[in-house]
Order: sequence, then structure tokens, then C-alpha cells
Amino acid sequence: MKPLKIKKFSKPIIYSKYLNNETLLVVDKDTTVRYLDINTFDTLSGFKLNVKHTWYKNSVVSFSHDGSFFALQSANCNYSQVYNTKLTKAIAKIDRHNGEVSCVAVDPKGKYFFSCGEDGKTFVVDIKSAKLSFTLPAHIDEINDIVFNDNAQYVATASYDKKISIFNLLIMAPHAKLISHTAPVTKLKFLSDHRLFSIDKSNSAIIWDLHTNKVIRRLSGVHDDVLKVTSSENFLFLATVLGYIIVYELEDYEQISRKFLDMNSAVTMLEFNEKTNELLVATESGIFASYNIYEGKEQLEKLLTENRYDEMDRYVENNPFLRYSKPYILMLNIWDKTVKKVTQLLQHAKDDEVEATFKDFKNIPSKNTIMKKMLQEYAEFDKFVQMVKNGKISLAYSIANKHPSYKSSKVFKVLESRWRKLFSQAQKLLLEPKGKEKAIELLAQYRGISEKTKHIQEMFAKNEIYNRFKNAIAQKNFKLVFELVKVNKFLKEFPEYISILTFGDNLFIKASKCIDDGDVHTASKLLRVLQDFPEFEVEAKKMIIDIENQGRFLKAIGDEDLETSYNLLDNSIVISKTPDGIHLNKLWNNDLEKAKIYAAQGDIIVIDDVLKKYKKISSKNMALATIYSWAYNIQIENAIKDNKAKETIEKAIKNYVIFFGLEDHISSTFEIFKDKYKDTKLNLESLKKGKKELWRPSMRVVNILE
Repeated sequence: MKPLKIKKFSKPIIYSKYLNNETLLVVDKDTTVRYLDINTFDTLSGFKLNVKHTWYKNSVVSFSHDGSFFALQSANCNYSQVYNTKLTKAIAKIDRHNGEVSCVAVDPKGKYFFSCGEDGKTFVVDIKSAKLSFTLPAHIDEINDIVFNDNAQYVATASYDKKISIFNLLIMAPHAKLISHTAPVTKLKFLSDHRLFSIDKSNSAIIWDLHTNKVIRRLSGVHDDVLKVTSSENFLFLATVLGYIIVYELEDYEQISRKFLDMNSAVTMLEFNEKTNELLVATESGIFASYNIYEGKEQLEKLLTENRYDEMDRYVENNPFLRYSKPYILMLNIWDKTVKKVTQLLQHAKDDEVEATFKDFKNIPSKNTIMKKMLQEYAEFDKFVQMVKNGKISLAYSIANKHPSYKSSKVFKVLESRWRKLFSQAQKLLLEPKGKEKAIELLAQYRGISEKTKHIQEMFAKNEIYNRFKNAIAQKNFKLVFELVKVNKFLKEFPEYISILTFGDNLFIKASKCIDDGDVHTASKLLRVLQDFPEFEVEAKKMIIDIENQGRFLKAIGDEDLETSYNLLDNSIVISKTPDGIHLNKLWNNDLEKAKIYAAQGDIIVIDDVLKKYKKISSKNMALATIYSWAYNIQIENAIKDNKAKETIEKAIKNYVIFFGLEDHISSTFEIFKDKYKDTKLNLESLKKGKKELWRPSMRVVNILE
């Protein structure tokens, strides 16, 4: 595949970000920041920091969504900083890690700067105040990667400890700890708000469901070390140390290309532009190029209008992405219709018309093979029809089993319809006195047909079960219906079972329509019935919970019950997307931003005033604890700077640990304290420790030093 655009840089590009429809930001290994014209890759402007990175497999630089701020790891990895891009000036520095900084990040909204280290700790700076704000739950080994979902609600960290930690930034509380890898986790990527990709050092790749925190799928086919990861709505791209780009589709998670691109050099940057369908790739050799993943689509459109399907197939062999393009999908639809038409022709003995119908596909080897197979398959179809007409049922089923495609024919469907009718009649006969002999006689023609004999034997042996089955249907006891079917497979042969399945499908359609129309009362009633249908059980329960929570939320809004409203909102993605949910989140975020200003000053009294309406809301407890702990930590740090009495500061540290436990935040502050007050005998490990999640606003004090 040829690149759309290509440029050679003297140093490899290690980071990129689309800022708008015209500008692309890129950073090289020496931290030269360039703003490029998206269409030409010409440099529009830029600046140099001259921080030379020798290790950039992990994220050593990260920009906010709009490019206003960026995080940077020092060349020697001893510290990290966050910069104001416009001023190219560092506004905060983190040098608290016990060891090297391993990766850095700025969240998409540009609120926080994250510094991760080989000590497993993540320090978080509030960018607006430029103060250390909080820490994420620690790993027990080096952190290799940190990523966010699009709306910055979740942050995920991957570690050498083989675990993935998910933290909810909205409520400032841990969301999950994912444990399934057997080797150090090296890379992460959010595929959506609740889907996460991870890969470890042994190249084992996993797709996670963050609703359930369980594995959706383990990907196969990764044989090289993955250096960079990106994704689009439909595809996942993995770039390797050997320069290969591996691609998976995100519906069935199948690998569609093991070597979509071969860059001949380790990939140092990978980015996808959803609007233009361009994949950006940079390599260790300094190559920076973009590729249209749908290259050849225009030619496909032209070939489609000319019915040149064989040439379309050859294009797709060269570019696997074209299988997902509109013209190729249209061609496949035409092929499906052609197969159906040919099937009808063969079933009506119009073999002479087959070749003309197939003519546009005959030069495609795979399709030609199917054509020949269909012709061979239907060589005995006339014989099959005659067997059915002559009542030679056993032979007819034998031929149909030999040629499964016959089972889609009208003849076979009539044959099956007759079987079900007779089977049902036989069951009714069994309910009559001396009806067994009549039932045996009625079904005698099916002796020797293994798949039917099995059901007949079960029916005679389990007549009472059928009665229970019918009674359960009459009483609409669907849970019992499916329990009986699970144990007694022969019940699936009865028309009542088919009717139940159709009934379930219709119920789900009606329930979904009721939800769309706002009739949640009717939807709830229908979904409660659907809970007893195995196929719909999980989805129905989830929909019921969503409906109930939305109803409770709307009532709470009407009652001006802020506590219930936020408790429901903070635990529901569905509610968070409603107008009322968006409004409440906006109010909370505005108040939180105000409180952060005063937390950075250690001013508890003003924080109390700003956040007073949230103090009884349990879902906000962790967020409030984070704000107050930040303010208390600032009070302690200020006391150290102001040379307050050692005993006063020691008391404050003890109080902090009793309130919030031994967090990385206070541990790093304690190290600063020890450096200045070298005669202290205070030992953090020996202190009585509280837990942040157990802290409540009622425990707050104005000054932790007192």
C-alpha cells in the first residue's frame, strides 16, 4: 500500500494529536514540537524543548485534547513536568517517585496531569492550581501505561504486577481491578466507554467488558512485541517492534490482517483519523506517513457499476479493509441474492438458466467453486422431490441429510411441517384411552429416521412432561417452560415451542418500542415477562434496572431530592446522558472546580461552603474525601515551608493517616518533612490507619494541625 502523504524527519516522531481539521501536532524524540498542515505535512510553527528521550516505548509526552497543556518526562526519568503550551513554561513538577518516572499523561479535558512511576505510584496534579491533588491506587510494581476513555470519566493504568487498575474520576473512586494476564501488562486502549484492550509482555491480548469487569475475548495472532496501539470505531491497530501493523475488526474481534503494513522499522507512533479514515504511522527511521485504509474504494465503486465483480475481488485481496467498504458490501448483497435465485432455479429444475445467472461471478475462483458445488449438490434434488411425493419419507430425509442445502427448500419445509403436525396429533392421541396404538401407527413412517425416532421415543416415555409443558404455557409460566425444554429436548419439536420463541421476539420488540415512546410502565411489564426467556434474561434485567433508576431519578428531580438524584446519576451511564443528568453533572463539576481552587490553598471553611449541598450524598463521599485530603495535605506542606514546630506537623500527619490511611500523597509529603526535620522519630507504618473510603464529611476539621 502506498502512503497518501509521507515525510522524513531527522528524529523519529513519538507522539501526535489532531487538534482540528487543519492542524496536526507532532513531537519527536528530542521534544521538538511541530504543528503540521494536515493536508501537506508542512510545518506551520513549533518550538523546541531539547529534552532527548532514549526510551519512548511508554508515553513520555502527552497533550491535552486542545493542546493547551502538555506533560513531559525528563530525559533522565527522575521527574516529570506539566507545561503551559502557549508560554512553553513548566507550571508544575513531580519529583516524588521512589525511582524513575515511567509514563505521563494529561487527561482529555486538560484538568489533571498524571505522573506514573516504577514505584507503582501515580501522582496527580490539578493543572489549574498547579498543585498536587491526589494519587491513584498504587500498583506493587512499575506502571507501563495510562489511558482515558473519551469523556475522561475513567483512567486505567497497566503494570508489571500483571494487573490493570480502573479509577472513576467523576466520583473519585476505584472502579475495578482487572486480573487475568499472566505477564506484565504493557499497553492499554479504551475502545469505548466500557470496552478496554490490553496486552502483556508475552503478547497475550484481551478485550475487557467494564460493565462486568470480565474478559470478552482473547485475541490470537500477536507474535511480536506491540509498541503502539490505536483504534477506530470498527478496527483495532497494533504496531510492532518489527514494523508490522496488525489489524482486528471490533465486532467479532477477528484478525483481518497480520501485516497490513510492513514499515521495515520499529513503529514509534500510531494514530487514526476517524473523519478521513487515515492511519498515521511513524517509525524509528524517521518516516512519518499517512495511509488511507480504504485505498481502492473509488475503483471498487466504478467496477461495481460495471458488474466487474471478479476485479473487485482482486482489489480486496490487496487491501482487506475494502471488505468493509460500501461497494464491496453491495457486491456481497448481490452475490447473496444471486445464490438465492440460483437455489430457486435448481429447486425448480431450471438448470439451463443457472450459468447465465452466475455469469458475473464465474471468474472469481472462490465463487466458482461454490457454483460447481451447488450444481453437484442439486444433482439428486429431483430424486429427493420424488421420494417426498411418493411418500418414501425415510429415503427423503436420508437424501436431505446428505445434502443439507435441500433443507432450505419449500419441499423440505412442507415435509417438516407434516412431521410436526403428525407429531402433535400423536401427542394428543396419547391423552386418549387406548390411544397409544393409534399414535404408534400414525408415526410408523418415521421409523428408521434417527433424528425423529429419538423424539418419538422421548414422547412416549415422557407424555406427562408434555402435559406439564402445555399447562405451563397456558399459565404463562415461562420459567417452567424453558426449564422443561432444557432437560427435555424433544419439546422443541412441538409447534408450541416455536410459538413461544416468536412470542418472546415480539415482546422484546414491543418493549423496545415502548421505551423509545416513553411508555416505561408498559415496557417494564413486558420486560418482567422476558426475564424468564433465557435469550433475553440478561438484557431484560439490565433494561428493567435502567428504567427503574430513570423513574426514581425523575421523581427525585421533581422532589428536588439532590441526594437521591446524584446517587442514581453517579452509578448510571444511561442517566448521565439525559438532559437532567448532564445538567446535574455540570453543576457538580462547576462546584468541584471552585472547591479545587480553595483546596490548593488549604482553605477548609470555603470548601465547606462550596460543597455543603453534597455532604449527604454517598456517591460523592470519595470525591469529597479527595478534596479535603488535598486541602489537609496542603496545610501540612505549608506548615513544613513555614518551619512550624515539629510536634505540630507530626500531629497533623498522624491525624491525616487516621482520616485517610497511608496514601502515596501523604507518604511523599512525609519524605519532604523528614528531609527538613531530620530528628523526627515518627514512623508512618506504626500509625493507626484509617481508610479514605470510610471518611465522611462529618469527620472534617478546619485545621488538621490543631
